[in-house]
Amino acid sequence: MGTAVTTTIDIRVVSLLQTLTDFFKGPSCPKCPECGSNISGDLCPNLDCPIKVAKWITHWCSPEAVDIPALDQARVEQLARHRLVVHPGELYELGQGDWDRLEDVSAGQLAEIQGQMQSSKLAEPSALLFGLRLPGVDTNLAKRLICVFGSIDKLRETKPRQLQQAGELSEQQAVEIRRWFRDSVNRQALQMLEQNGFRFSG
Repeated sequence: MGTAVTTTIDIRVVSLLQTLTDFFKGPSCPKCPECGSNISGDLCPNLDCPIKVAKWITHWCSPEAVDIPALDQARVEQLARHRLVVHPGELYELGQGDWDRLEDVSAGQLAEIQGQMQSSKLAEPSALLFGLRLPGVDTNLAKRLICVFGSIDKLRETKPRQLQQAGELSEQQAVEIRRWFRDSVNRQALQMLEQNGFRFSG
């Protein structure tokens, strides 16, 4: 009988420990289907998640931004999946060995991509600003912000209150734009783009 009682107690202890473990772990979070990170809200927090990277690079290459049609979604997704880029600035740092990792891209097609990338450096600051994908900044707002502040350099040094007053923005949007410019990854993107010949002033 003593053995039976001990076994029953052991089972109850194990059950209690499992309950406590599950309680402190909390509910399981949904996972990003691409990188496996826990999703917060509707967003993957992983900065180099291939899905997030591909969306940004595709946006950057759009006609409303710097216009690189030869770098289509399928090729952008390969760049992101191979972890060759995290932000647009890194596009202009890719070497031949990086491009060689892409499938179904001939020498002629690569030359077309690189030619369009070179031409993209002539894009207007407002097109660059739109391509950077700042929170809530569409093509019209990008043009207005450049018109008001004169350059991306000036814009990134502007405080939220000044942004709100001069750019006719909500307080939340002004804070989010300021936060975007203070982010280390975004600062690195801007630095690389400047080093590769992009003009941040009109």
